[in-house]
Amino acid sequence: MFKELVFSSDASLGDDGYVGGGVWLPESIPWPKSEDGAALVHLIAFPSNWLAGERSSNWISVFIPYEPGDVGHYRKLRMNNGKSQAVVLVYDKGSKLRNEAEGKIEDCGKFVISLSDEDDDDENLASKIDGVDAWLQGALGLAGARRRVSIYGGDLDLSIPNNKGVLSDGMGYLLLSDEFLMGQSEAERGFFLQLG
Repeated sequence: MFKELVFSSDASLGDDGYVGGGVWLPESIPWPKSEDGAALVHLIAFPSNWLAGERSSNWISVFIPYEPGDVGHYRKLRMNNGKSQAVVLVYDKGSKLRNEAEGKIEDCGKFVISLSDEDDDDENLASKIDGVDAWLQGALGLAGARRRVSIYGGDLDLSIPNNKGVLSDGMGYLLLSDEFLMGQSEAERGFFLQLG
């Protein structure tokens, strides 16, 4: 059994995770920018209690460098010296929906957790929370953090059908520390893409 992430183009219902769209990011937190100063694109958001249980009421969002029709961001999302150009934020929901990279990802679909009866192993490339590590390439590691979420690019496409290929047919891996999940915004975290 494992906790599978199921993606769809349906609208998010409050506490669902979602792909694309705006973010309830407080005004006190600057919108993440790329190395060249461009606004990063919001990829996913979900409640941190999916990973930390009732101890946390924060949200987690991943922002990436992305231009529709361009695949240059694949290289920017690979792990290089323990980092990528993705930005991972933890935050309390603000009062206003923000999207400073509007128009880059047209859709905003949701994803939910579903308990799968299938066995989990190191060849299970399903989108999932925790479970057994299944790397497309070599294992990824950050000191003090571990892989908590895996997202298969083909699954992600179901939520954003007008922007297929954001993760190609690869796997996005979200590595987080327990401290980050509890709201310590500077604690260890990272989002990385591996292509098959």
